Amino acid sequence: MINKHFILHLTLLENIGPATIQPIIQRSDVSASDLYFFSASDWMQTFGFTPATAEKLADGLRNKKILDDELSLIERNNIQWATVEEDSYPPLLREIYLPPSVLYWQGQTDFSDMKKSLSIVGARKADTYGYRVVNALIPDLVAAQYTIVSGGARGIDTMAHEATIKNGGKTIAVLGSGLLHLYPAGNMRFFKSIVDHGGAVVSSFPLLMEPLPGHFPARNRIITGLSRGCLVVQAAKKSGALISAHYAMEQGREVFAAPGPFDDELSAGCNALIQSGAKLVTSVSDILQEFGDRIVLPDKNVTEQKAVQLSLESAVVKKSDVVESVHYNDVQKKIIAACKEQSSLDDIVIRTQLTSEAVQSELFNLQLDGVIEQDFTGMWIALRS
Repeated sequence: MINKHFILHLTLLENIGPATIQPIIQRSDVSASDLYFFSASDWMQTFGFTPATAEKLADGLRNKKILDDELSLIERNNIQWATVEEDSYPPLLREIYLPPSVLYWQGQTDFSDMKKSLSIVGARKADTYGYRVVNALIPDLVAAQYTIVSGGARGIDTMAHEATIKNGGKTIAVLGSGLLHLYPAGNMRFFKSIVDHGGAVVSSFPLLMEPLPGHFPARNRIITGLSRGCLVVQAAKKSGALISAHYAMEQGREVFAAPGPFDDELSAGCNALIQSGAKLVTSVSDILQEFGDRIVLPDKNVTEQKAVQLSLESAVVKKSDVVESVHYNDVQKKIIAACKEQSSLDDIVIRTQLTSEAVQSELFNLQLDGVIEQDFTGMWIALRS
């Protein structure tokens, strides 16, 4: 078995992600001490990696300082961490396709008690309606012992975390940056409050990593991966919240949406999700019933409506909604060309010769525009050239 420090070292190498790390972890016939001496040729012959990936591994693993520095930061800042191979790693997250190889967190250390967990996501520009929805649902969710998972951002995320704390519940914030580079910085005290009240702040990124745009799709996968279901409250027709719903569907999670006025831009995404099969939520009973929860909540209207799996196309944006006259920049054109066939993130980085951050950022934008989609195996494919 590959030791945890070696796995951590791999995650610190530029452009080396779970798609590359997973086959290394799964090999039982090689040890970390052997792999540290592998040449690029050895990596290619043993694992079938491309020359570019093999060179990155051989060169990167020679740099022991990046691992020593990360371990020093972990110790000095009381950071908890686990590899995907360890029992302390969240069981629900391990179930998803290509889960993060390493997860860092501050706060709660036992993820095994998260049998009841719900992610709540939505608009950063959420208004009083979003506030009313969140605060109407969370007291009963907390009473039913649900852990609330969200992204720590402004808007619906912050509302969900705050309402959970206010009602004595446990909440988890998943970041798109390292734990020692908190984002948004203005929420620093708020993140501390989450930890102080029995929750956790979680990240899959190295501790000092900045909050780059391309990190947020990965963060969204973790939010839904930690949850049994995903509730969307206020979302525009093209939004990160809808991509979270898409990930939840791919991961086999239940998808819920709060309806809103038909002429409200912030309701367009939620209403579209409901049309596509997400379960409409008008009370907390709509959520609890879907999970077979037997808790009886007085004075609530119980609605029996069967939730249907979201289709891949409609969960984010329909192909027909793509504007044909869109013009792509050179970086986007490279990525689209690289995705003419199913491709992993590592494949796209190698083909385009772009940084991982640049590719992830543009994949997110192109996904919002319905030009590229990610299938249930985690591979990317262009819908149009």
